Amino acid sequence: MRGLLHSFSVRDYRWLWLITTLTNAGSWTFTLVVTWQSYQLTHSSAWSGAIMFATLIPNIFGAPIAGVLADLLDRRRMMFAAALAQVVVTVLLASLSHARLISPPWLLVLALVFGFSSSALSVLLSSLVPVIIPQEKLFNALSLQALAQRGTEFVGPAVASPLLVVFGPGIVYLFAALLYLAASACVFALQKTEADRDPSADIGRRRAFGPLIDGFAYIRRTPVIGVLVSLVGLHCALTMAYMGMLPGFVKTLHGATGLYGEMVSTVGLGSILGTLILAGVKSVKMRGTLYWVTAILSGLSLSLMAVVTNHQLVVLAVVVVGASQAMFMTLSLGYIQQMSVPNMRGRVTSFYLVLAGGFMSLANLGFGALSNTLSPVWIMGTTGILFMITVFIYGLSSRKFRSVCRWGVFEPEIPVTVSNLSV
Repeated sequence: MRGLLHSFSVRDYRWLWLITTLTNAGSWTFTLVVTWQSYQLTHSSAWSGAIMFATLIPNIFGAPIAGVLADLLDRRRMMFAAALAQVVVTVLLASLSHARLISPPWLLVLALVFGFSSSALSVLLSSLVPVIIPQEKLFNALSLQALAQRGTEFVGPAVASPLLVVFGPGIVYLFAALLYLAASACVFALQKTEADRDPSADIGRRRAFGPLIDGFAYIRRTPVIGVLVSLVGLHCALTMAYMGMLPGFVKTLHGATGLYGEMVSTVGLGSILGTLILAGVKSVKMRGTLYWVTAILSGLSLSLMAVVTNHQLVVLAVVVVGASQAMFMTLSLGYIQQMSVPNMRGRVTSFYLVLAGGFMSLANLGFGALSNTLSPVWIMGTTGILFMITVFIYGLSSRKFRSVCRWGVFEPEIPVTVSNLSV
């Protein structure tokens, strides 16, 4: 057990893990209540998908900006401001819900504001891990970080679901506000939040969009990062964009609010199991095996969840969905950060989130609208199969992908440094 949790020996990491736990519990609590409330108000999966779109689309616009700022400014103040913005949004939603003044347009606008703050927090928290953790502990730290990020998919909704059933949306929004308030209070306990960097390395400081352009150039000239990030984007679009359809999917099973909350929280339970397994893996080669196995399982488990009709079997499939998705995303982020130079980690992480959140937001919007015509069962089953086919295509076409799947490391290539970039 000591080896499983050895990253907790670093003081700042313990605080970072706590902040991650609180903010992600708040995020999943918000997701649970806002999608259900929008469906109850409109009886339309298209609106649920639109709300998820508004929550996630800021990753395309906000994450790159947050990535640049994370590489240049005080991360503590940025995290505090972002967490405080979440408090304001959730308190406002609680007030509107209590006064029965809430409407789908209000939900959409406030979900958009929530999304911008959430994308900034994601970039800041993820880019901080390699700053405060030694390289030899990176995968363990990211696995424990994923335990906080994904595991709160279980803890947040597990607490919020009974509150939603008994007291309604207003109380659930207040619960989320308390989580973000606690996170904002913990931010200034962090001591080391800035990477050691050469001030002359960021050549883009001399022009307005230079840092952002440098980030694009760095990824373009480091093909292995492009392979990883592109597969993450497709993974998020095809296997993780089901939340907007989930209320409608629950209706096909003749389930009510309780089953919906159980499914959302069970995704988190699977994530806990998956990340705990990953945190204990020390073999480099085993990580590579898990990388392609969890990629396949992400698609397969989603397809199985769609076609089974027994409630117990659905919940079991959801556990595998949560475990495989959490492990694949954690391994992807670990490889990306391991291969990025320190001065670029914030920007590289932001582009990772652009594709992850951006593709997921667009897919949620499209699948939510499509599910008014086609059954969510058909959509979820088909997208799961499509991602499995995608993984096989990557395996056939990319030597670097085959290398990491077989050995756990990518084929060596000439490293790209910031000082070598010319754009």
